[in-house]
Amino acid sequence: MVTICLIALAAGNVLLWLSGRGYYYLRDMEAIQRAQHPDVLFVGNSLLEGRLDSAALNQGAASGGHSYTPLNTALSASAPHAQGLLAQYAIQLHPQLHTIVIGFYDYQLTEKSDITPADLIGSNAVALDSRIPVHQVAIIDHFDTVQIGEVLLMRAFPMVICRQYIWENAERVRRLMSKLGIPPWSIHLMGRPQSYYVTEPRRFQEDPSHFGSSYEYVFGKAANARMHVVLVLMPMSPIHRKVYYTRQTWQDYMVKLQSLSQQRGFTFVDASAWMPDATQFQDAIHMTPPAATAFSFRLGGELAAAEDAKPGN
Repeated sequence: MVTICLIALAAGNVLLWLSGRGYYYLRDMEAIQRAQHPDVLFVGNSLLEGRLDSAALNQGAASGGHSYTPLNTALSASAPHAQGLLAQYAIQLHPQLHTIVIGFYDYQLTEKSDITPADLIGSNAVALDSRIPVHQVAIIDHFDTVQIGEVLLMRAFPMVICRQYIWENAERVRRLMSKLGIPPWSIHLMGRPQSYYVTEPRRFQEDPSHFGSSYEYVFGKAANARMHVVLVLMPMSPIHRKVYYTRQTWQDYMVKLQSLSQQRGFTFVDASAWMPDATQFQDAIHMTPPAATAFSFRLGGELAAAEDAKPGN
């Protein structure tokens, strides 16, 4: 009986490994490997994934005499720590990258990250990929020896890694609810408690000297590679901006966030109001394809202007 169970366990792991190779972070890892001489790296979550039009980006940059070969590692439902691991992997494989663009929203750039091995599910399972050195996982996730042992054990079992399928089904349900007429913004609000919009700005106001630890890790890698950092506050729907970005806490937060960015020599692009029409969004935060093309065109111009403004140009 024990032998049969072990065989079934092994067979199940093999089948999951074979069937899961095209999902989530694996697609990003493989895209990073396949990329041919990219020079601009894009980092973010679903707001940016699939919403970067390379042709439109270069059309926008052409007015300044620039052109780019972008590499978009944005990953849906990913936390900053997963984005950081993907970014460092891209920087490691492509030393010719000269610019990194971070697409963010709300308090994402400065929020506190509390990740445990149990949280390495869905898109955040990038930490379980063997191509990511375990010491880098320990640094970015602040794991101790015991937690790193858990990571190594989890890496040995595809059944653990492939828990990510849950997130695919959750995303399908969310989009189905939207199609059934449930207000998309109400679905979005279920993802974050109201306390988030109170505690996060307060924490940063108390100590506005640094970004979140995951992003600081990315910025350190970028500095070592002499990459220019561009922070882009992603376009938001009118309802999201009305509910959250009109608050005094947000206005105060933005002043200090932009000040910190300037101190660090980063370019800050506030694109939150670039798409003023609700019809330009699939829900409260995700742009439609036409809006994404317009966003890419305008962002191309911003990147070209930022490059011209760099010392020595």
